[in-house]
Amino acid sequence: MSDKLYYLGDFDGSRKNNFTIVRIVLAWLVLYGHSFVIQKLEGFKDPLNAIFQGSTWVGAIAVDGFFAISGFLVCASIVNRGIVNYTISRVLRIFPGLIVCVLLSVFVMGPLLTSLSVTDYLADSKTFVYLKNMTLYYNVQWELPGVFQDSPNTAINGSLWSLPVEVRCYVLLAVVSLFGVFKHKNISNIIVGGLLVFGYYHFMDLPFVSLREKFSRPAMYFLIGVFFYVNRDKVLLDLRLAILSLVLVAFSFGQDWFLYVFPISIVYLIFFLIYRTTYISIDKKLGDISYGIYIYAWPVQQLVAVLLPDQTPVGNTIISSIIVFVLAYLSWNFIEKPSLFLKEKLLNISLFK
Repeated sequence: MSDKLYYLGDFDGSRKNNFTIVRIVLAWLVLYGHSFVIQKLEGFKDPLNAIFQGSTWVGAIAVDGFFAISGFLVCASIVNRGIVNYTISRVLRIFPGLIVCVLLSVFVMGPLLTSLSVTDYLADSKTFVYLKNMTLYYNVQWELPGVFQDSPNTAINGSLWSLPVEVRCYVLLAVVSLFGVFKHKNISNIIVGGLLVFGYYHFMDLPFVSLREKFSRPAMYFLIGVFFYVNRDKVLLDLRLAILSLVLVAFSFGQDWFLYVFPISIVYLIFFLIYRTTYISIDKKLGDISYGIYIYAWPVQQLVAVLLPDQTPVGNTIISSIIVFVLAYLSWNFIEKPSLFLKEKLLNISLFK
């Protein structure tokens, strides 16, 4: 580390960052955390829970990190590229991979694993209600008829819960931007700060995003990510501040002041890791497989738990990781990445000009 001072804004437009590797790690941490929920075995508990002292758990930290990064990046997108580019980018990034995942769940995994006959499975209305998960507008449908009915958790894909609130955060950010809020830093800070405070005390009174109380935490981290982007020219990325943030994170567990210190500290650490640590280039070789890891982890872990019921949670993590990384790689290279190439074609359509 040199003596030069680096601010978050100094890295605008830089491709030498660790967003990809950090998101992959966060996605894998969700997989790890869920293994203790899906593959329950007497005597096996997540050892990290003792460290967190009931304040949080590893899956929540990972999802929160995702939302902070998302808030930062999509705010940059809408500010620098405009509302049309932003909207098309978000749709192409979220929905193609999700649609394929849902279709595979309904028409491949479902018929193979259901305790019903295939005819009865396909005749059940719940089978096709599950397809609504592709829209992310309705409440998530958790179960498919006769699938995982004897498992500790019967959800086909418990990880999908966070996607509706993410999309709603995208829409809310777009609406706010239409009023020119992000052209004025002070106004941006007042709006974002006001939403953070109001949401902390009255989240269920917020429009559009408050479908469930559970949405409040990821929405808060999304706003923190937006706040970091708006104030990027003032956010000093310094090793000493990173160490201080790490200390605050470590000592906040189990404390009454956890929610006042942990969110900002952990988000600061994430951006420090992204921009001020050694650049790890994996985009060309591996690609951004984080989304694929996130959406395929739960159903694969459920499958492993069914096929290997005596496996430990750690064993589930290892076996599932291998399968999920392969699926995520295929999803990125054959579905997600090709879908993103459609953006320029859509932008050239006269309707969007």
